[in-house]
Amino acid sequence: MSFPLSSFCQATLARPVLLPGVGLHSGEPVNVRILPAPVNHGLVFLREDLPGRPRIPARTAFVTETTLSTTLGRGNATVRTVEHLLAALYALGVTNALLAVDGPEVPALDGSSMPVVRAVEAVGLALQAAPVRILRVVTPISVVRDDKRVAVEPADAPWIRYQVDYGHPLAGPQAMRVPVERDVLVREVLDARTFCLEVEAERMRAMGLARGGSTENAVVVHDHGTSTPLRHPDEFVRHKILDLVGDLALTGCRWIGAVSATRAGHALHVALAERLEAMAADVAVVADADSAASPEAVHAP
Repeated sequence: MSFPLSSFCQATLARPVLLPGVGLHSGEPVNVRILPAPVNHGLVFLREDLPGRPRIPARTAFVTETTLSTTLGRGNATVRTVEHLLAALYALGVTNALLAVDGPEVPALDGSSMPVVRAVEAVGLALQAAPVRILRVVTPISVVRDDKRVAVEPADAPWIRYQVDYGHPLAGPQAMRVPVERDVLVREVLDARTFCLEVEAERMRAMGLARGGSTENAVVVHDHGTSTPLRHPDEFVRHKILDLVGDLALTGCRWIGAVSATRAGHALHVALAERLEAMAADVAVVADADSAASPEAVHAP
């Protein structure tokens, strides 16, 4: 098994990035600034609109809600819908960044991770002289709730296989298996947009959610079509893989294993991330890129 150099080096942005937009659920204008950060900083959110400018690490211990999106919180400060941003940063190999938001939600952008990908690629990365932590799964783990399941098994490389079925003629069974590699994720997964059935959209609005949803940032599935043309025939399962990548980024490390998910969502994604993060306490860090041919990674017993 071999990895590119950037898989072993920590990395941050070469220059800051600004992404303005509206919150998908709040409907309020919000900006996120992705700022360079030093070695071992990790991915940390900053609520720069609140007194004291509280910081919230992007780790499982700070997850406060998983209904319809993943929310992080610390004290009275929260940041909602973090998964699309985290998926882009994980795929691109960004391990250190300060994610400054001036509201309670990350902007929806176009409903996918691609605006983040393009913005980060435009400024480039700065590799840092420190190794990343890599978790190699050696014992199967599974989380099952009713008919929903997510699991990970030992493998020589990171993979995700996802299955969904929303019981709708236009959103029936879909399945996809992809390697968790930068180029594949960017090409096949990260442009997939968030979506919902029309009945779900009405329910969310009744709950005071999805106030910022529009054809610019989401796909609504009606009885006889979709609110906007699909980017892929199976865009829905691709977006679920995007969500899973973002939620597993909350482990704070790279991982090697074969993940499978069936009808899962943010709650199960985060539950698996918690199990993985707990195992990463027994960490063995890749020392440098010379270990790439046969890395000594974190072993999850």
